[in-house]
Amino acid sequence: MNESSRTTQTEPVHVGQRRKPRSRRPLGVALAMLATAALALTGCSADNAANAGGTGKKTIGVSMPEFHSLFYVAAVDGMKKAAADEGYELVVLNANGNSSQQVNQVQNLVTQQVGAVIFAMQDATAGAAGVAEAKGANIPVIAIDQRPQGDVTTFIGSDSVKASTELCDYLAKQMGGKGNLAIIKGVLGSSTEIERSKGCGSILEKNPDIKVVSTTNADWDENKAYNVAQDVLTANPELQAIFAQNDGMALGAAKAAAQAGRSNLKIVSVDGFPQVYDAIESGQVLATMSQEPYQMGELAVRTAIKAMNGEAGSIEKEQLQPTVLVTKENLEEARSAGYYGPAK
Repeated sequence: MNESSRTTQTEPVHVGQRRKPRSRRPLGVALAMLATAALALTGCSADNAANAGGTGKKTIGVSMPEFHSLFYVAAVDGMKKAAADEGYELVVLNANGNSSQQVNQVQNLVTQQVGAVIFAMQDATAGAAGVAEAKGANIPVIAIDQRPQGDVTTFIGSDSVKASTELCDYLAKQMGGKGNLAIIKGVLGSSTEIERSKGCGSILEKNPDIKVVSTTNADWDENKAYNVAQDVLTANPELQAIFAQNDGMALGAAKAAAQAGRSNLKIVSVDGFPQVYDAIESGQVLATMSQEPYQMGELAVRTAIKAMNGEAGSIEKEQLQPTVLVTKENLEEARSAGYYGPAK
């Protein structure tokens, strides 16, 4: 799925055979292949989705905010694996970073009478409206990654406050408790942006000699972060470190730093993209807090099936998944763990 897709993409992704393990590939290639697969997989007609979803028993709707982030690519891969194992169909929609489009897509899923909705919100507006739309039709909502307002069956994600606290504590120690820091945030007002800001902020309060010289947002986007980092590096020749709130933005910042000849810059982030593991190995990025999106996707589908089968009462309202600090010291262990899919 990509920016050239239809404005409101309603073609379902039919899940059939399991995928073979994939080799590591650049982010752009991974996204292009996902886009092709989403349009070309067998059984992808809208009529089939409407018919399958009419009973609400074997079709699960999935609303993702975008696929720039490998986190969402990996999460959907996990969903496809679990749905194939359980014999369920997925209708996967991409909002392309557009809040209004995401609300419309959730409305389309409700119209198709899917049995459950797995929902990662673009922002607070899309979150509240999307949850209300599904709940109004008595369709259970499984929130993943972002915490929307409203009554969801469960939230599956990481403890972003804890993750960013641990990460920024590590960074502060690597900085010797002093120096200039820039922060590149995700979508302002999203739950992960708020929580990651809070966690890192608690460490900065304990380290008054670390000065935040720049705080900007790049909407989780690598290219935007590249442009932001170029400006930040130009304005702050004495910058020691960057906290990018996700790996995509860290990669953008690392590219800008390399072009500026700033090889000593300490860049940290959250997510655990395979590409960031490579950047850690080469010294362009210092560390990341790795999440487990593939496993979250599997759990989201299995939880949705439980809710569809009348077992919502047995589902915990919050299912937090672990995060792991990844540095050069434990890089190979992280690579073999399969957080973003089967071990490569």
